[in-house]
Amino acid sequence: MAALLPAVWVLSHPMPIAWLRPICKDTWAILAVCAMAGILSLLCRRTGGTAWSLSLIALTQASFQAWCYNTGSHPALNPFQMWGILPATDSHLYYSGACELLDGQQITVMVGARQPYPLLLAVLLKIFSHDLRALTLVFTIVLALATWSAFEVIRRRLGGLAAAVFLVCVTFYVRIDSAGLFMTEQLALLYSLCAVGMLVESVAREGNSKAWLYCGGLFFLAQALNARPAAYMTLPFLILASWQLFRGNLKARGRMVIISAIAVTISLVLHNITYHRVVASRAPSNVWYCIYGVLNGGTWGDGLKRSKELSQNERGQVPPDWWQAMVSDRVQGLRLLREECLSEIRCHPGKLLSGWWRAAQFLWSKNTPFRAAYPQMPSVWFTESARWCTVLGFALSLFFLLRGGRLAPKFKIYQALSWLNLAALLGMIASLPFAPPWDGETRIFAATLPLFFLLPASGVGGLYLLIVSRFHEVTFESKAYFQRKIAIGAATIIGGTLSLVIVSASWYFVGTRSGTQNRWHPATSMMRDLFAGRASVGSFDLRSLQAGYHLRVTDDAQPTWLPNISRKDFIQNVPRGAYSPLSPAFNQLPPGTEVVVLPYFVLLVLDREDAEAQRFTPRPDQTGHVVWPPVYFSKGLNLQGR
Repeated sequence: MAALLPAVWVLSHPMPIAWLRPICKDTWAILAVCAMAGILSLLCRRTGGTAWSLSLIALTQASFQAWCYNTGSHPALNPFQMWGILPATDSHLYYSGACELLDGQQITVMVGARQPYPLLLAVLLKIFSHDLRALTLVFTIVLALATWSAFEVIRRRLGGLAAAVFLVCVTFYVRIDSAGLFMTEQLALLYSLCAVGMLVESVAREGNSKAWLYCGGLFFLAQALNARPAAYMTLPFLILASWQLFRGNLKARGRMVIISAIAVTISLVLHNITYHRVVASRAPSNVWYCIYGVLNGGTWGDGLKRSKELSQNERGQVPPDWWQAMVSDRVQGLRLLREECLSEIRCHPGKLLSGWWRAAQFLWSKNTPFRAAYPQMPSVWFTESARWCTVLGFALSLFFLLRGGRLAPKFKIYQALSWLNLAALLGMIASLPFAPPWDGETRIFAATLPLFFLLPASGVGGLYLLIVSRFHEVTFESKAYFQRKIAIGAATIIGGTLSLVIVSASWYFVGTRSGTQNRWHPATSMMRDLFAGRASVGSFDLRSLQAGYHLRVTDDAQPTWLPNISRKDFIQNVPRGAYSPLSPAFNQLPPGTEVVVLPYFVLLVLDREDAEAQRFTPRPDQTGHVVWPPVYFSKGLNLQGR
């Protein structure tokens, strides 16, 4: 654990931005660090090379998070984060769901079964008393450990070059779609990295441990897909691959296929149990928005628009409460949209095929696994190189499988790995109608991308092995059993602990406390009163509102170090999108202002007096919502145009 101390230090102390910029903004710096992780492990076999690689990986990922703490922004300008720490857009829904669980209530509504992340988030919010900085620090360290465990197994089984390529792909994904966010992709990535380490180790093992590792990897991959649904078709391909990966007679192979299917089924059953336990209003999955777009040449947004039209046409008695009315409309619209999509597929099945072809073309033309629409992406030359390394990995996988028994023993691991490569690729392609790449781009495949990254890794590593084996004997560190055991142990502990915590939390938070189901949280009661224009008090005590994270705006003489953010950085990173109408107000906020996050993700903007007195005095004209989630300003703030 001493290898993690540099990363913890970076996350706990202010850092000069110039030191962080190369890692957080450039391409070459990431390539150099990942290459160094592989080289140091090779050069320092007897003096703690494994610890050096862990330290480098953790320090790199800690730098991404430190950028958020020191600038009040995201390294990739990701729109799912505000001011370097606060949830935005989709992530506020998970935060609100976690707050409902903390209040002893079921999640009011969740479009699709994505409850694992809110359950985990609720546990962490309770442990760290809504301290978002402490929470992101823990996520960073655990993700670094999971990344290292997969890297270490790949390095010892496939070679340092293959491991370095895999690490580069994962590191860029972490920088863009994971660091500092409160999204389901984080949990999916954690599970998936644990799964990759176990699956790669399983193809190289023999005996009973091979089956246990393979089934464990399948279980964790299913958990990843439950956390962030997308390429579910990868699972049946991996189950079928077990027929080829395990030796023996027909009965033994058939038994392995059945056991693999059972491992996946257990994950799905646990997921279904927690969903029915913690979600109150069960709505169809929002995958129907995507399927509607696939069938009609559109996107997720077209499905959402059509769903609203259908719910308005079929609207019956409107519930008396505005929130219940909104939930009812959303659920009803999704159900009607699902029926329309199923009818369309039955009448015109060719539309699904044409939509799949459009998705496949988009995946290739936009290079979705390695490139998204965010402005801060790796250089184009790198993402294009990654694309062609993937093609090389696919070609070599076919080559190794077709050569069969004629391959030299040193290629046997690559040959077995080829079945995993084909399963990852075919699973992604077969899932395109249900996970179209234009809806979410790279992040939509978070649960299976680490498995997919084995393609470019095995492409480069396999080609290198083919070339150098002509000149001298190549050996892998097959005797380093203790180090591999540590890596596999880390993956097992991380994935197993996450699963245990999530299942246990579904019973702990909801339990049998049915009497709390209709109780309003003080924050939601305040919001309802302000919305209806009937606030009965002049101010609200923040302690009674159970206020969470406080973001303090300071003058520009003080550098940003969250929760303190300089006024310059605060204004520079004002959120766009849904919050655009409030940009003029945010730009006028003086030093001394505090942005306070309440449960259910209500934002209060406090003047200096309210912040010092730990109260909120609402403006008298503030009775409605300009944006959603709502933002309320203190009466003492002198804001022009409001």
